Amino acid sequence: MMRINPNTIQGTYGLPINKSQNSAKNSDTQANPVAKDYVMPQDNRLDFLKDRYGEKALKQMGLIECATCASRTYVDGSNDPGVSFKSPAHISPEASFAMVSSHEQEHVTNERARAQSENREVISQSVQIFSSVCPECGKHYASGGVTRTTTGAKATSAYSSQVDKGDLMDAKV
Repeated sequence: MMRINPNTIQGTYGLPINKSQNSAKNSDTQANPVAKDYVMPQDNRLDFLKDRYGEKALKQMGLIECATCASRTYVDGSNDPGVSFKSPAHISPEASFAMVSSHEQEHVTNERARAQSENREVISQSVQIFSSVCPECGKHYASGGVTRTTTGAKATSAYSSQVDKGDLMDAKV
């Protein structure tokens, strides 16, 4: 059961704020005939909150589970075998940005290693994270990401051939 104290008022997001904290006139020592606790049945609490704030607001606050967010799964669509999410997995909207960005970082690391093993150099790499808003609850979440890598053959120059031969001069001070 949830107890509602008449000495409290509803503040932001319906969180109780004690009137005695807001006003120096109210004191715990004063007798208040209305100060008796009212007991609200548990099954009426959710209906009361839905009527007061709306179902979407309760889903945003996490008091009601959003079916769309609960059923959302992530899966990797690339042909890179060494990354996470090869099989569908659920991620909460709050953790989606961290999980998607770390997954894309796996692609960045793998592409750098592949370029190095093929004796190529990485010219550029970029990661793009996409975000969306859940139509049911209004929460923002990362809806996916793309990693782009451009590599090229390592440039050979006169300087690099001198480095390989060890013909560099030592500077003496």
